Amino acid sequence: MTLRPITPQPGSDHNPANFVGQVEMTTQARKRLQTGSNILLTDPRRMGKTFWMRTFAAREQSFHAYFIDYEGTHTVNDFLIKTAEALIEDCSLPTKARKALGAIFKNAEVAFSTKVLAVKSHFQQTSPHDLLKRVVTSLENEDSKMIPIVMMDEVPMAINNIAVHEGTGSAEKLLQTLRALRQETSRIRWIVTGSIGFHHVLREINTTHGVLNDLTPVSLGPLADKEAEELASCLLLGIEQPLIESVVNELIEVSGGIPFLLHTVAAKLGHQHGNVVKPSDVRECFEDLVDSPDDLNWFKHNRGRITQNYGTRARIANEILRKTLSETNMWVTTDSLVPDDKAADTLEDLVNDHYLERRGLSVRWRYPAFQYIWARKMRVWDRR
Repeated sequence: MTLRPITPQPGSDHNPANFVGQVEMTTQARKRLQTGSNILLTDPRRMGKTFWMRTFAAREQSFHAYFIDYEGTHTVNDFLIKTAEALIEDCSLPTKARKALGAIFKNAEVAFSTKVLAVKSHFQQTSPHDLLKRVVTSLENEDSKMIPIVMMDEVPMAINNIAVHEGTGSAEKLLQTLRALRQETSRIRWIVTGSIGFHHVLREINTTHGVLNDLTPVSLGPLADKEAEELASCLLLGIEQPLIESVVNELIEVSGGIPFLLHTVAAKLGHQHGNVVKPSDVRECFEDLVDSPDDLNWFKHNRGRITQNYGTRARIANEILRKTLSETNMWVTTDSLVPDDKAADTLEDLVNDHYLERRGLSVRWRYPAFQYIWARKMRVWDRR
C-alpha cells in the first residue's frame, strides 16, 4: 500500500482524502443501498460516523448525497428548515427539485443565499410535517441516473429536543412522517444516525421501535488490522516520525484500532516528541492522556450521557459496567449482573449503546480501549 502523511486531527478531519479503512462496511452499505435498503448507523460517539458519511458522499459515483446535520434542532419547523437548506445549498440540486422548493420557501432560488429561508405565506397554515414530505419527495423525480441519498445526522438528539419543546406527540409524529417518507419514496435512499441511542428517545416519547424497523442497522466498529496499520503509519508520517513496526503496533494496541484514539494519541506524540518515538513513549503518552483532566473530553460527555439517558438507573448501569471489567476481556454471565427486571432493562440498554456486546447469556465490553479508559477514569484500574 502507498502511504502518505496525514496530520492528526482528532474528531475534526472532514477531508475525504484522509479517510482510511472501513472497506468491508462500506461495500456492505453500498450493496444494501443499491438494492433498496435504508441504513441506521448505530455506533456510539467518536467512532467516525459523520466522517464516514461525508466520505461516502464524496467518493461514491452512483449516489447523489444530501448531508443534513440536525444538531441545534428544537422544533419540527427547525427540522424542516434545516432539511430544505441542505438541499438548496447543493449546487447540483436538480432544477425540478429547486423549483418545487422555491414554491414553498422564500429565498430558495439561489444556492448559498445569504438570506434566511422562510415558508411562504401561502403555506403558513400547512403543518411542517406535511411540508417536510413535500421537501423530501422533491428528490423523487430527479432525472439523473444517480440515486439520491438523504443522510440525516443527529436525528435522535433532534427528536429528543422536539419532545421537550413541542411535546412527545409532535416528536412521534415526525418519526412517523420520516418512516412514511421512506416507505412512499422508491428512488430515495436514507442513512440515519446520531450520537444518542434511539432506544432512549423512543422510551422518552413513549413509542415503539416500529418507527425505525424499516432501517437496517449497520456499525463501523474499529478498523480491521491492516486498515489500523495503514492509518497508524500515515499518522506517524504526519508527525514526521519514521515507521518503526513496534511503534506502529503499540499505537494500534493502545487505541484498539479506533480512528479517533489513533488520531488523539498521534497528535499528542507530535506535540511532545521531537526525537524518534519508542513504543514505551506511545504507551506513556496514552496513559498521560487518560490521566489528564483536559484531554479525552468526550469521556466526560459520555459519562454525562449515562446520567442523562439512564436517569435513576445510572447507578445500576455503572455497577454493571464495573462488574464486567476484565483485563483479558472475558465474557461475564448475565445471571450475575441482573438481579431484577430493572437491571435487565439497563443491561439491554448498555448493549444497545455499544458499551457491551452479547454472546448468548454472557456479555463483555465491546471495545477494550474504551473499557480501559473507563476503568482508569473511574479509578478502578491503575496505569499499566
